[in-house]
Amino acid sequence: MKYSIYKLNFLEVTASLFIWITVSAFLAYFFYRSVLAGVVIFMFFPVFLHFVKKYLIGKRNWKMTLEFKEMLRILSINIQSGNSPENAFKNTYSEMKKLFGDKSEMTKECEIIARGLENNIVLEKMISSLGERSCNEEIADFAEIFSIAKRSGGNLRDIITDSTEVIDSKIEMKREFRILISSKRFEHRIMCLIPFVILVYIGITSPGYFDMFYGNPTGILIMSICMAVYLGAFIWGEKIADIKI
Repeated sequence: MKYSIYKLNFLEVTASLFIWITVSAFLAYFFYRSVLAGVVIFMFFPVFLHFVKKYLIGKRNWKMTLEFKEMLRILSINIQSGNSPENAFKNTYSEMKKLFGDKSEMTKECEIIARGLENNIVLEKMISSLGERSCNEEIADFAEIFSIAKRSGGNLRDIITDSTEVIDSKIEMKREFRILISSKRFEHRIMCLIPFVILVYIGITSPGYFDMFYGNPTGILIMSICMAVYLGAFIWGEKIADIKI
C-alpha cells in the first residue's frame, strides 16, 4: 500500500458531500442570493474532494508517526534485551497488536514484516519498502539508517537505539509544535466567520442595505471578486498554519 494515495470510503464521500452542499448553500446565499449560484458552486465538488483527501492523508500520516514512535520504543527494548533484529520485529508485532489493534496501519506493516520473515524475505528489503511507501519522513529516515547499518556491518543494536532516541525527540518536537499551531489555526477560522456575522448583523438592523449587490451583472461581478478574495485568504491562512518542520 502506498500511503500517498487515499481512497475515500462511502461514509467519507457521504460526509464530504453533505459538507459541500452546506458550504455551497452558504456561499450562494451570502454572495449571490441565488439557487443557480449554489448549483454552480456545487459543481466544484471534485476540487473539494481533492482537499479532503489531502487532509485525510495528512491525518493518517501523523497517526502513523505517533504509532511509529511507539513501535520504535518497543523495538529498541526488544533489541536491548538481546533479541536479533528479526526476532525483535516479530515480538514488536505482537506488542503493537495489543497496543493499537489489528486496524492500525503500523500494526499491519509490522504484520507484513513478521510474515515476510517467516517466508525468509530479507528484513532490510521490507524496511526499505516501508520507507518508500509510507511517504513519512521519520519512517523513511529510519529505513535509510537501518539499511546503511546492515550494509556496513555496524553495531546494529546501538545504531537502532541511538536513532530511536533521535527520531523520538524529533516527533515530540513536532507534537509540541502542532499543539502551538492548532490554537492559531482555530483563531484563523474564527476570524473567517466574522465577515458573515457582520453581514447578518447589518442585514437584520438595516434590511435591504445590500440589495444593490444582488440580481444585476455589476453586483454579481463585485460579489464574485469578494468571494474569490475571501476563499483565497482562507486557503492562504490554512497553508500558513500548515508549517512543515
